[in-house]
Amino acid sequence: MKKILMKFNLKTGQAKVEAEGFKGTSCTEATNFLKEALGEVTDFKTKSEWYETNLEMNGELNSDLCG
Repeated sequence: MKKILMKFNLKTGQAKVEAEGFKGTSCTEATNFLKEALGEVTDFKTKSEWYETNLEMNGELNSDLCG
């Protein structure tokens, strides 16, 4: 399940945005509206899911494993 979590520090006003369930760079597309609304990004960390890709199946899978 895809989720976008937001945490706010009441003392500093800093917001933390965390995306869960997204693969590859799709999390940046999903959270881009928050970046625009909240302003400057001061820290950006990637999770292991950042390096995964989405594989969409269209009824066939083409693979050239033999070169």
